[in-house]
Amino acid sequence: MHGLSLLQIAHRALGAAAAAGVLFAPVACHRATAPPVPSPQAKQAAPAPPGIDQDMASLYAASGAIGMVVAVVDGDSITTRGFGRMGLKDKRVPDGRTLVRLQSISKLFSSDLLATLVAQGKVTLRDPLQSHAPPGGVVPAPRRGGPITLLNLATHTSGLPREAGIDPPPPNMAIAARWNWLGRERGRPAPGVQALYSNIGFELLGDALSNATRESYNDALDAAVTGPLGMVDTTARPTPEECSRLMSPDPRRGLYPCIDQTPEAASGGLYSTADDMALWMKAQLAAGPTGLTRNVSQAVYVRRTALARAVGIDYAGQASGIGLAWLEVQPDGTHPRILEKDGGGDGFLTYIVIDPIHRIGVFVAFNNESGHRLPTVARDADVLVGRLAAQQGA
Repeated sequence: MHGLSLLQIAHRALGAAAAAGVLFAPVACHRATAPPVPSPQAKQAAPAPPGIDQDMASLYAASGAIGMVVAVVDGDSITTRGFGRMGLKDKRVPDGRTLVRLQSISKLFSSDLLATLVAQGKVTLRDPLQSHAPPGGVVPAPRRGGPITLLNLATHTSGLPREAGIDPPPPNMAIAARWNWLGRERGRPAPGVQALYSNIGFELLGDALSNATRESYNDALDAAVTGPLGMVDTTARPTPEECSRLMSPDPRRGLYPCIDQTPEAASGGLYSTADDMALWMKAQLAAGPTGLTRNVSQAVYVRRTALARAVGIDYAGQASGIGLAWLEVQPDGTHPRILEKDGGGDGFLTYIVIDPIHRIGVFVAFNNESGHRLPTVARDADVLVGRLAAQQGA
């Protein structure tokens, strides 16, 4: 799950200053896919699975949330629904176009961008982070072993901590601040030995992919992933119109305004909708040859049994392996082998699970961060995947 929020950064920005020494100027982002005027979508090219409305409603009931959005992909069928209300004082019913915060599910998009660039021959998973550092950026050598690679960052095996632990800088200086922090991190554990869930690792991965493409991270993601799929509302920089559709966060966790979250876009800063997430899941589960990008993005690279220890990867279930942000969970009698990812923070909890063999995916986002309901909702979503898979064989 994601840690430090951009709201905290915004609150402390005036009093913080990034250290000097890294010459990097973020590039302005201009989405190639500007949100269009809403138009009817053929969201169910195939019939919806029997009983899916009741299954989705059960997920909402288990969440204890004010509001929830759900997207289910079953082969060629896409179903999106909203439940409850947008907020305590907002009686609108959420729907497929309701904006939500993805939180750490954002990591799947930086991993998808990484896999796309690997397929295009622009980077390799074994590239050292140093080879894609911004001008002046230095990646210190660990105590033992080889250098930190892009694969280490994407699988939480870099040896870097969960957070940088630095005072949040102004957003336009965030990249320089984290690279200056990294340059002082001497004597870190050897990469590849243990899994330590790391938000700062994914933020550095996003910087590396930006440098490899010579574009801002937002622009690179839009050009390679969200734009081609028509994901018009998936962004770290929502427009005022998109912000008007943002579900309210958990009121017990404070106010979280709809703001530009570009500095943490690669780790937890993306906004999206159930409609957009359904498009992404359908692409991840498309019929026919998977292609190099999906082979790279959905592979498992680290087996739990090969790690000295694993910290922070079991929140939504016992992980047997780690892919590019995906966590693998083995069959347990209620579901087949699945890939999953959870997220939480800024008043939201999110979960996504896919079964690539049966081409099934479920995404949920809800505003009950205080209720510790994510493990329950995730388990129910996994069981739903199992039920849909069993229907295919019936």
